[in-house]
Order: sequence, then structure tokens, then C-alpha cells
Amino acid sequence: MNPRELILLSPYRLPTQNALYLGDDDIAAFLNGYSALWHPAAANGATSPPRVASPYDYENPTAGHLYAVPDTPTPMLPDDWTKRVADAGAAFFYATPDRTATLENLRESLRKAASGEPSIDLDSARAAPFFGIGYGYGQVEALFEAMAHENLLNAAELWQEVQQAIAALHGPDADAPRRSLQAAAERLLAAREVLYPVTIHLLDFLLLDDKNLATWPASFEKGLALNVIGCAAVLEHLAKEQPERLAALRERLAGGLAEIIGGSYVEREDAILPVESQLWNLLKGQAVTQALLGQEVKIFGRKRFGIHPQLPLFLNACGMNRALLVAFDDSVLPTHRTTIVNWPSADGKQVEAFARTPHPADTPQTFFHLAHHLNRSIMQDQAATLALLHRGKQASPWYDDLLELSRLAPVFGKWNTLSNYFNEVLAGDYLSPASADDFHGDYLNERTQADGAPDNPVRKQPISGIAEQARARRRLDTAWTLAAIHRCLADKNLAAEDRQFHADLTAVEDAFECQAVGPFDAVTAAEEKAAATLAGRLLAGAKEATPGYLILNPCSFRRRLALELADIPALLPLNAPLIACQIDGHTARVVVEIPALGFAWIPRRTSGTVAPHSSRLRLADERCVRNDIFEAEIDPATGGLRALRDHRTRTNRLGQQLVFNPGSTTRVRSIKATSTGPALGEIVSEGELLNSQQEVLATFRQRFRAWVGRPVLDLHVEIQPVKPVEGYPWHAYFGARFAWRDERAHLFRGVNGSAQLTTHPRPVTPDFLELRSAGHNTVIFPGGLPFHLRQGTRMLDVLLLSEGEAARRFDLAIGVDREFPMQTALGMISPAPVVATTHGPPHVGASGWLFHLDAPNLMLTNLRPGPDGTDAVTARLLECGGHDGPAELRCVRNPVRASLLDARGNGLVDAYTRDDAVQMEITRNDLVQLRVEFS
Repeated sequence: MNPRELILLSPYRLPTQNALYLGDDDIAAFLNGYSALWHPAAANGATSPPRVASPYDYENPTAGHLYAVPDTPTPMLPDDWTKRVADAGAAFFYATPDRTATLENLRESLRKAASGEPSIDLDSARAAPFFGIGYGYGQVEALFEAMAHENLLNAAELWQEVQQAIAALHGPDADAPRRSLQAAAERLLAAREVLYPVTIHLLDFLLLDDKNLATWPASFEKGLALNVIGCAAVLEHLAKEQPERLAALRERLAGGLAEIIGGSYVEREDAILPVESQLWNLLKGQAVTQALLGQEVKIFGRKRFGIHPQLPLFLNACGMNRALLVAFDDSVLPTHRTTIVNWPSADGKQVEAFARTPHPADTPQTFFHLAHHLNRSIMQDQAATLALLHRGKQASPWYDDLLELSRLAPVFGKWNTLSNYFNEVLAGDYLSPASADDFHGDYLNERTQADGAPDNPVRKQPISGIAEQARARRRLDTAWTLAAIHRCLADKNLAAEDRQFHADLTAVEDAFECQAVGPFDAVTAAEEKAAATLAGRLLAGAKEATPGYLILNPCSFRRRLALELADIPALLPLNAPLIACQIDGHTARVVVEIPALGFAWIPRRTSGTVAPHSSRLRLADERCVRNDIFEAEIDPATGGLRALRDHRTRTNRLGQQLVFNPGSTTRVRSIKATSTGPALGEIVSEGELLNSQQEVLATFRQRFRAWVGRPVLDLHVEIQPVKPVEGYPWHAYFGARFAWRDERAHLFRGVNGSAQLTTHPRPVTPDFLELRSAGHNTVIFPGGLPFHLRQGTRMLDVLLLSEGEAARRFDLAIGVDREFPMQTALGMISPAPVVATTHGPPHVGASGWLFHLDAPNLMLTNLRPGPDGTDAVTARLLECGGHDGPAELRCVRNPVRASLLDARGNGLVDAYTRDDAVQMEITRNDLVQLRVEFS
């Protein structure tokens, strides 16, 4: 049969200036019907290209015509229309959402129309270029309409070339059909260039994970550029499961036909993890990726949310200055007008970021709206760009059509790697530093879901697991810091032993960072070993055989530590570094002041009798705990904190109580003072949380502790639910609710050390929440618990238990007038190793510093010994106060050389040394890595 016209009967048209909202099946049936009309078996002998027409215009079919009728939505045709088609000598077929079924319907229709002629092979790969030409023809026509331009495409000549290609299919020259189709594609390209005469950029992204290692886009096999988004751990899995695929990827990377976008080793909650964990993830990811693929990662990208304001700083430190600023989950990122933006962090370092969300390649919506998307990009973007995304699902068949068209001619643009795209397209928008509120991801809901596996250990600790990781990371950093100090003090003959410990600690670190939940026994053992080794070195020259305790401080700031020790039978004299001491039964409660990066030693017993220590005030009574800095009043109705007042202004800073959301009341069973001093004031409240029917939801126990000389009120909370919490974790939870009086107070949250103003209803932070009002500040320290929810303008809940949470005990604190809250937050989760000694004090005195940093706005996140036993240390410093200025690091020995490095260890500039000090200039919010060499 030789139909005179090819017609798709539909009331719809391809979208142009505006999107068209139809269901996926409706769109798929439309596109399949149109594509099938371009098949050589259907197009052979037709007088013109297929077109779309209204069903109302063809209620009476015309002889010789071939009609494609989408079966969804239900076609508006007469009930006897199929009979009218047969009577008129025309043909039709139903187009379904499935292309294979549609082509089978076409085959059957042509077979009937040909009166028993042999069936036509519609599955031949030789038909694919015809589908590509057909798809391009329809979209180019739509693009002319979208841009309100006269259609200059010579359809008659193009159709003649298509007919020549059909005629040559069975000829002796196998390449003749493709030459004719290339000529047709070049006509499409010439027509598109009338509208937009410069390059359109096509970007193909594959979101690679462990579940779709075998599902790769067709562009990879057809030699077109592909951008693979994947972390290094997934690439390791690919190397194990499909080494041939990894080899092919490596080959295409070398040829510039593929791009790896990643940089992280594992996908996890980096935005709320400690700085050292974030940097480890970046450095480890780069090293593993380079080892597997032979190339460095040039562009940072993640499948899971992991964006925060300091990320450009961290990426620059790790050698990356380009990023993918796109959300592939339910997270929220700022929207931008241009495809490439210049994204800075607060210190001024910046990265180029691709900020256009790709269109999914597995939905017909993307290819139905192609002309619409191109029109918007042409009109709005500096360089027209179309990005497609593959998530492991099979791509729509029109994706293959687009690839086939691209192989004939770059009608809709050039397929590019993202690196080449950055090289060819300039940033169209220069942003100011982002705030923490600009980025938000729902880690709590993700952890509660945890891949839907009830036995997943993350689901058992969706909240407390983050705090445990932060504390374990600080134990690991403590082990590194103590090992570095020991390296500076130890005999050079111990270098081999130090090298072994360095290798062992590196292995422990790698295993810990890949461990989702505790227990972290290896980390604890490493910390204990490092502490014992350093203590042995410090006490090597001790002249007295007095048993005692050596307490080590891995932090770069002075700390007043509250300790409970079991082997001190009697009061100790209050000699420095001991600030306060009391004996309760077999437990000694002491407050010890330890210099920054130093030590303090206290005896376990004294030779004489010590008179009871006098105290200027009673540290606890029936309803209040207090010390020399603040007073905390306990509410008899809720068992929580009724008021927190400093002694100078007597202003009520904050209140607190335990709650169940969406609603609860409290019944207090008892409130009693359990310690009145002279070192510790403590009140314990016990009670129940009730629902509106007065049913018990949970029992609770809160301990409020005020230690002498410490500017924080410690809150130790225990909750025992009567039945498990169920429901959406942001709506159903037990939490600690804090309330303040002043509606004008500004709330700040800690973000990687810095305080950032927040108005977000869910201000996620594991570090601190700071209230600033009337010249003073009050700080809530959640102790690593990251999830918080605002209730109105004057209340905030720290979430403790949500669905699945197994923890029942939580440690929080409230600080008063903290100039650098991050110091207190870091000190709260940092250990202070206590080593029992048989002799002491050290020969240099009962306390002392080993390294000293004179800038309190600099936070030492890590101090590491030089690799391979070298006589050097490397300090990583983060400026968290927003101040520029000089800083000085004094060392236990005189250094011979110092230099500033990036996070990878590459030298940047030399630092000035004088005697035992290293001097440097620090810019605000900067990350600094300082290497100090001693010999």
C-alpha cells in the first residue's frame, strides 16, 4: 500500500512557549504514534511528512491515508469510524504508551492493507535513524513556533531525501540510506541555526549507585559524551562486579568522552558531620578514584544532599574548583537564573557550579517538551543547554531517537562532558556567600527510612547515631593529636614505632569513617594507646613516686573539666590545677583546669588531712542549682528548667521542659537536690509525660548540674517510652523544648564552627544554637544531636527520640555569654583522656602546655604527626569567629621550618618562625593547614 498522507489524530500539539500538562501515558501514546509514522514501511511512498491533525477533521477517512490513533486519552471519533476507514480504503493503527506494541499494531495494519503480503520487519535497527529524523523534524517545527519565527524548513526537499533513503534500503550500496538521512539531518540543522546559530550544549548525566551498575545510557556505547556521578565506593564496587565496564569507562575518560563527577568516598550525611570527617571523605574519594581510573576528580558532585556554605572552601582545599550544585533527592537548594554560577564561601574562595537541574531521561515528558525546554534555554541562558539525567531506569525510546539524530548531525546540539562545558561557557551569575538556610536536606527522614530495612542499624539510631559519630571522631582526632605531640617529644630511636602507630591509626580512621554506627571500639582503643604512650613520655622524668591521674587536653583552648574519679579516698588540697573537689562515698568529683594542648596532674591521695573546703555559696537547694556564674531554677510543675539567670543582670535567659509532639502534659513525681557542693550542685527531677487522655506516654529523669567555675549548665536526660514512637519523625517525637522571653532575640546555629543567623523552621546543627539578645548570648549545646524544630517565634525543640530510636540517655548543656561557642561545643564532645599513674607529677610541674595557639577564634580540628616518622607535625585550623589577623602557634621545641599547605599536603607558602613560635596571617572563615618541621 502507498498511502498518500500520514496523519496522527490528536487534539494536542508539541508544547512550544508553554508547557502542556498531560499524563505520561497520554504523551507516550502521542509520541509513539508520530514516531511510527516515520518508519520506512509506513512512510514509503507518502506525499509529505507525517503531521498532527484534529480527529474532528477526519471523521470521514480519505482513501490511501494512514492514520495513527493514540489509544489514550480515548479518541473522540465516531463509534463506526473503524468501519469508515475500511470502507474508504484507508488504514489506521492504535498508538499505545509502549513503542513495541505500537509498531506491532502498525505492522498488523499494513499487513491487512496489503491483502496478505508478507509481513514487514519493523524491528530492524535500520529503522532507528528514520525515527531520529522524524523526532527532529517535529521538534524543529515546534521550535520555530515557540520562537515566533517563520518556518524556513524546506519540508518537501527533506521528505524527498527521506524517500531516497527508503528506496536505497534494499539497494546494493549499504551506506546510501545513511547518506540521504544525513542530508536530511543537515537540513534540520540548517533550519535550527536560523533560530539559534551557535552551539547548543547537551549534557548526559548518569547517577551511578550500587543498584544500577549494569544499566548505562546508550550514549556510552555509541561514543557520545557521558557524565557519571558516583562516589569512589561505588566505583570500587563497579571494579569488583563489572571490571570490563570500569575498563571501558577508563578508556573513555582518557579519550575525553566521559567525565567522573564525585569527589566523595561514600555518600553520607556530610553536611552535619565534623569537619575532619568531611575532609577525610573528600581526600579518600579523590585518592581511590584516581587509583581506579587514572584521573583526578575535577568536578564535585553527590547523589545525596551534602551542601553547606563552607563547601567551596573545603573543595578548594582538596583541589577541586568546580561543582554540581543540583539536588537529586528531596533537599532544597537555591534556584539560579543561569546554568553556571560563581559560588563563593565566606572566606572568599569560590567554585564554578553547574546549577541547572537535569530533565529525567526515563519519562516521555522530557522529550515531549524538548522544543519548549530549548526555547526557554535559548531565551534565558547565556548558552543554550539541555541536560538529561539517568537514574538506573530504562531511558524512554525518544532518548534513543535523539541519539540517532545526533549521530547524523548535531541538530539539537553537541554532547559534552561537564569539564568541556565549563571551559566553553562562562559563569552567568556571581553570587554572594550563601547562608546555612539556603540549603536544607531531610537527613532525619532518610535515616528513619534507611532503605526500608527494619534491621538496618542506622534506623535504630536516626538521631543519636550522629552524636555518637561526632564523639567518636573527636576520640580519633584526640589519638592523632596525642600521637603528634608524642612524636615531638619522643626519642628519634622510636621513629619506627611511631611509623607503625601512624599506619595502624590510618587504618582505624578508614574503617571508622566507613562505619555507619557504633560501637567504635577500635577508635577507643587507639585513643587509650595514644594517651598511655604520651603519659609515659611526660612522666619519664618524674622525681616523686606519688600515684595520681594525668589528664590530657587535645583541644587548642583551656578547659575546666568536671571529672568523677573512683580511686580518691579523701579530699585533695586545692592547689593548681585543681579548682574544686568533693568526696561522695567512693567517688571524687573534681574540677580541673587544663592548659590548651597540655596536661594536668592531680594526686590520688595526700599525706595529711585536708580540712573541708569552704564555699561562698550553696550550689543546690530545693529548687535551684547555681555556681559562681549562673543560677538555674527548676520548675515544680514540669520538672524542667524554669529560669536560667546570670548573677549580674538576673535576667531569665531560658526555660526548658521535656515534651512529646504533637502534644503532652507533665506529671512530676519528685524533685530533689542530690549534691550541694562544694564542687557540684545537682538536682534530679523525675516524672511522666501524659497525652490528652492522661495516659502515660513515657517516664523521664532529668539531672541538672552546675560545677564550680564552669559556665555551662549540664542537662542529662533519660526518657523511657511506654510504647515505641511511630510516625513521621518531624511530627512524632520526644524532645527537649527550650523557650525564651524576647521575641526580638536572634537565633544563630553553628555550621562547621561558625555562627550563622537562621530563620529556618528546622535549623539543623550538631554544634550549638545561640540566642543573642540585649548584649548577651545564651547557647544551647545539643552535644551532637543535630535535629531541631522551631515552635513559633520563642520556642525550639531539640529532637531526642523519633521512630526507631534506641537511645534513651542524652547529654545537653546551656552556656551563658560564650564569646566563641564552638570552643564549648567542641569541648563538650571531646574526650580528656585520664591516665592513672604510679608516680608524678611530671618534672616540669603539675600542669603545662605542649603547643599553644594564641588566637581563640582559630579552632584546631586535628594535629597529626609527619608521615613516615618524620620529625614534623601538621595542624589543621578553622577560623570560626569571622576575624582577620595574625596568629601564633608556639611549639614544645623550636621549629626549623614551617609552611602553609592545602588539605592534600601541597605547599602554598612558607610561614615565619621565630624561636619556638610559628607566625601566620589568617583570613576570616578560612581553613588553614600548617606543617611545622623540627629537624
